Amino acid sequence: METLGAFIVEVGRCLANTVLSLFATLKNFQKNIQTLREELQKLICRENDITEDIDIAKIEGKHPPGQVKEWLKMVDKIKQEVEEIEQKARLLLEADPLDASIDQGCFLDSNMRQKYQLSKSAAKKCDEVKQLIKESCDLPPMEDRKLSDIRVEHIPAPSLVGQKAPEKLNQLMELLADKGITRIAVYGMGGSGKTTLVKTLNNRLESSASEFFDMVIWVPVSNDLDMKKVQSRVAERLNLALNAEESTERRAGKLHRVLKSGKRFLLILDDVWEKIDLDIVGIPQGDDQANCKIILTTRSLGVCREMMTDKEIRMELLNEEEAWNLFAQNAGNVVESEDINPLAREIARECGGLPLAIETMGKSMRDKTMIQLWQNALWQLKHSEPHYGSFDKVYLRLKLSYNSLPSKIFKWCFLSCSLYPENFLIKTRELIYCWMAEGLIGERQTLEESFNDGIAKLEYLKDSCMLEQGEGIGTVKMHSVLREVAIWISSNEKETGFFSSSLQGMLEKLQTSFRRVSFMNKSITSLPTRLLGASNLTVLFLQCNPLNKIPDGFFREVRVLKFLNLSSTQITSLPSSLLHLRELHTLLLRDCRSLENLPPLGGLYKLQVLDLCGTRIRELPKDMGKLIHLRDLNLSRTHHLEIIMEGSISGLSSLEVLDMSFSAYKWDVKRNVEGAAFDELLSLRQLSVLHIRLDTVDCVALDYAGPWFGRLKEYTIRIGTRSCDTNLPTQHDEKRVILRGVDLLKRGLEELLCSASALDLVSCGGMSSLSDIVARKSSCGLPNLKSLTISNCGCITSLLIGEQNLRSTLTNLEHLTLSRLDNLATMVDGIVRRGCLGNLKTIKVVGCGRLKKLISFALLRLVQNIEEIKVSDCRRMKQLIAENYYETLPKLKTIELRDMETLRTVCSREMEGSALERIEVSNCPRLGKLPFTACDALTIKQIRGDLNWWNSLRWRNDADKISLQQRFQATED
Repeated sequence: METLGAFIVEVGRCLANTVLSLFATLKNFQKNIQTLREELQKLICRENDITEDIDIAKIEGKHPPGQVKEWLKMVDKIKQEVEEIEQKARLLLEADPLDASIDQGCFLDSNMRQKYQLSKSAAKKCDEVKQLIKESCDLPPMEDRKLSDIRVEHIPAPSLVGQKAPEKLNQLMELLADKGITRIAVYGMGGSGKTTLVKTLNNRLESSASEFFDMVIWVPVSNDLDMKKVQSRVAERLNLALNAEESTERRAGKLHRVLKSGKRFLLILDDVWEKIDLDIVGIPQGDDQANCKIILTTRSLGVCREMMTDKEIRMELLNEEEAWNLFAQNAGNVVESEDINPLAREIARECGGLPLAIETMGKSMRDKTMIQLWQNALWQLKHSEPHYGSFDKVYLRLKLSYNSLPSKIFKWCFLSCSLYPENFLIKTRELIYCWMAEGLIGERQTLEESFNDGIAKLEYLKDSCMLEQGEGIGTVKMHSVLREVAIWISSNEKETGFFSSSLQGMLEKLQTSFRRVSFMNKSITSLPTRLLGASNLTVLFLQCNPLNKIPDGFFREVRVLKFLNLSSTQITSLPSSLLHLRELHTLLLRDCRSLENLPPLGGLYKLQVLDLCGTRIRELPKDMGKLIHLRDLNLSRTHHLEIIMEGSISGLSSLEVLDMSFSAYKWDVKRNVEGAAFDELLSLRQLSVLHIRLDTVDCVALDYAGPWFGRLKEYTIRIGTRSCDTNLPTQHDEKRVILRGVDLLKRGLEELLCSASALDLVSCGGMSSLSDIVARKSSCGLPNLKSLTISNCGCITSLLIGEQNLRSTLTNLEHLTLSRLDNLATMVDGIVRRGCLGNLKTIKVVGCGRLKKLISFALLRLVQNIEEIKVSDCRRMKQLIAENYYETLPKLKTIELRDMETLRTVCSREMEGSALERIEVSNCPRLGKLPFTACDALTIKQIRGDLNWWNSLRWRNDADKISLQQRFQATED
């Protein structure tokens, strides 16, 4: 019974505790709900703090660890659970707002059980919230962002083509390894293989990127630059989340922090058309760029300059063999067919070495066996009519370069080059005159300023890879495919008004929309009576045709013509209708070798350029002086020109350029002679360029000649007999004086010699040394002279005499040539003051039979900047350079020695510290030793000479010969 009683008591106690707990829970219902709300608010505050920390960490290039992400997930879950508890509590309170059941002790309330459960859940959930708050204090810090595991994304790319492409790939790899290089550009024509090269580089870095970079980021840019797209591409590779709604500046800040974090990055920006502001993108620059290199591809060298690249690599076009191999690879075995092979090779050549064009043409003709299809494709290529489909894609790709030109003026400058034949070397001067006539170059104060504008436009087109530098001086050329693109554009954009074709069907083809027409080099022998349907024509090319006559009325309908080129035709006269061309700006008749007579030209009052070079004219028109707007008159090589009426030249008040080199006209200083006298030239206030030949010194000896010479910026003045018609170029001939058979001490030459930058003295007398001229007070030491040639002056015994040179002379002379000076015994006699010849870079001596030593002790101390020495046919020459332990020639790079049987030594001791790179010896049998040792093998690149001579040389030891043997190259007998 006791046990039973104890049991009953215990049961009662538990029941009482349960009831009391139930009552307490019910009584604290609202309190528990309120406490839960308060603790949840604390948790939300902690969540906000951590979320803000995460945002800041992302900006710094860091990211939250897994524990933080898991904690945030738990917070989101518990917030939902608390929301459910609060929702149920609100419903209960709405049903019994006073909660009277508990306050009045009514335990049998119908909602009591729900309230109890909610109160109990709230208390439990409150403990969980407190635990999360506590855990938030122990969360780990933010971690550095983990870069993608893929260091380099593989990009499918075709194989490299051309022998130079692998060299350029290796060059890129070397530049990437160079810590001093941070920005590299690959530029070239559209379709030349730039993208293929950098894709191949990208893929090569898959195996070797870890040596250079932690990540390679490929960013396609295109001609429609979108900064946010560029940013997004970079961020994608960095695993960095960017908000599309954020400003470009804020996105840039995030990228910048990651890219300068210490990791090594390579950004490849492909197909860049304009300057990309790296700051706006977020790419580090300056000191911050040490670990972030950039490679960009572009069609424009100008873009490279704007982005200040450290190294530019130009993509070269394929040679003929490489082009054929690429074409055959794409066209298939059909090209080996005997009938098709010649056509296929011609098509490959027409693609001009451009990989894009070659591949496209090859694929379009792949496995086509009908010879008619090949003939048609070749015809369409040659006539710029690509209507067979796939080649249009090439034209459209290349047209992007045309579209990117900054203005319509640049586009028309480009299209005007298509008026010249394929692969033609276009003279820049002629092209610029065409642009001036068309108004593509604004009117400038002087021709020089207009030319500067034209040169700037040409350089822009060359930098954009739309024109190329020609092989000749002062020429450019247009790639054959780009020319076809230009003609294609002209045919589709009629408003440009360009038209280039053969004369066949000329009357039917010419339309009023045509403004610029070329029939150049089309074997035209005759012209129609009138040029109908061309009332808006402003430019007409008819040069290089075997024309012998132009009908009198031919120009009657083209009254707005501004530029007319009839050069290299066989015309004997000009038609009367020429005088109707009142708008004519430029008339070119160059090398019309049968042209003897000119009509009156005074009516062409807007004419600014007249080229009569190489014609057979005997006199200038009497009304020539009426051309008051004429700025450039070319009368060079007019070997039959004898009559220029008085006033014809002085009336040309706007004349800036006059070229009468090798003209037959004899200028006279006297005013009482028939024809124009020399003082008419003195009246031309605008004249800045003059090329002329004079028979005597009298003209330049005029008392008022000084100021006139001062206005000339460029000139070539020949004085002497007619037999001096040589035109060998010199290094500095912008102000060139050529004297033949002149007494150099005659009064009147001082001003001319003082201003000259190049001076040629041929068979001149009056001096025994150059010091007789340069030491005179009136000559001022010839301070402007940079190039000097002296030949056949038998009176010269020494070049300079120390006692006469009491001050520095020839201080800016860079190039010296001495030829056939039979009595020249020494270069320098006595001690000449330092500074004289101090800038001399090259010495060339030919046929000076008495000269035994070229550079004596006295001369050695003066010519420390000499870079090149060439000596030949000096039969008494024994030693080239004197021995001097205190002076050397530290910049000497090239020595050429020819035909000197007595020459024994270059220098009697080794040329220590020499920069010599090349020496060539020919027919110098007694030269038995070279002043080189094994140490010089590091700088010397080439030793050329006869094999027997090389084998007979004496060496200090075998090591010297063995080391230099690899530099030797035998010359042919």
